[in-house]
Amino acid sequence: MEHNSTQILMDGLTICTVSYHSASLLDLNLTLTRELNPAANFRWIVVDNDDDFQSNEPHGFQLLKGDPCNNLGRVHGSYHHAQSLNKALEHVATRFVLALDPDFFIIRENWIQEVLAHVSRKNISLWGAPYYPHASWKRRYVPAAYCMLIDLEKIEKDKLDQTPELDEYLALFASSTLDLLRILVGNTPPHFRNMKRAILQDIARTVLRNRLIAAPLSALFPKRFYPNTNVSRDTGFKIQNEYGANPAHVAETLKPSYRSDLFTKKKSAWMNLFAQAYYRLVPENLSIYPKRRDYSTLMSFKDFGLFDVRNEFGWEEYFWDDKPFAMHIKSGTKKFEDIGFNTLKEILFHPTKKSALIKSPVEAVN
Repeated sequence: MEHNSTQILMDGLTICTVSYHSASLLDLNLTLTRELNPAANFRWIVVDNDDDFQSNEPHGFQLLKGDPCNNLGRVHGSYHHAQSLNKALEHVATRFVLALDPDFFIIRENWIQEVLAHVSRKNISLWGAPYYPHASWKRRYVPAAYCMLIDLEKIEKDKLDQTPELDEYLALFASSTLDLLRILVGNTPPHFRNMKRAILQDIARTVLRNRLIAAPLSALFPKRFYPNTNVSRDTGFKIQNEYGANPAHVAETLKPSYRSDLFTKKKSAWMNLFAQAYYRLVPENLSIYPKRRDYSTLMSFKDFGLFDVRNEFGWEEYFWDDKPFAMHIKSGTKKFEDIGFNTLKEILFHPTKKSALIKSPVEAVN
């Protein structure tokens, strides 16, 4: 059933963020979100993992105290992040929930109303920003946990779990090829019997594929193959895996600004031929390039007269409906300190830039 704009606003949005030395970034992000969405109904829950905030409900956030991490392994940071997102989710009472990193800034005017209406109208379950395409070890074609919107009318809240599967992957990555083959035929070694068989076999296939095929190819063609393509099982992986390619659910992603060697014309006829052969012959799970042409865009913020944050700072630029939509600083706390508060504020709030930066497609036509 379709919803009109009034119903969507009544349904509302809850934004969930984990803070780790991120109070200043979050303050800017909330200020920007309020300015761009004056009529929107939203709550913002922050789980504070480092006591960065000094008051109970600073800056209009609903603040939750982060719990000590349940996982103390080598990748405990990802587990702590996921654990806190799961805690925030327990406090969500709206139809829509958006997991958003402090350094991910959405810059489109009225984006909350437009996105929620779009998601509802198109029956989308999962919507947001994918990992940037150059990160070939990451999952493709699904929203990443740093900007992941979920319609809880389509995916039950109790079934959502942001917990990664990094411990499982690292354990199998260190295993012998013989042990991995045993797992595939159902003969699980004793030290892995506490893990689910389906997860074990899925990871074993991935490790063997990369160990026996991708790694040798990367040694022969280091610029065309990567030994660990599509291996990341980081925060949000379980949601991506369950709903990203599920025919019962629709997933949609923003478009990163990215120039793919597969779809750009080369000066050399030989290189053009090579790109076509690579596209046709190399399967997706071995390709260092996404093979969907419409997954990214050649447009950049600079084309719209905006700050060239991708080339100047190495930030990630995302588009929606062929318009600038969001920027991701990535490792934001450190980079925020490097460029300074005033520079970031200038990029986000400069009045002459903002008028071009955040106009919606409808307003741009009018």
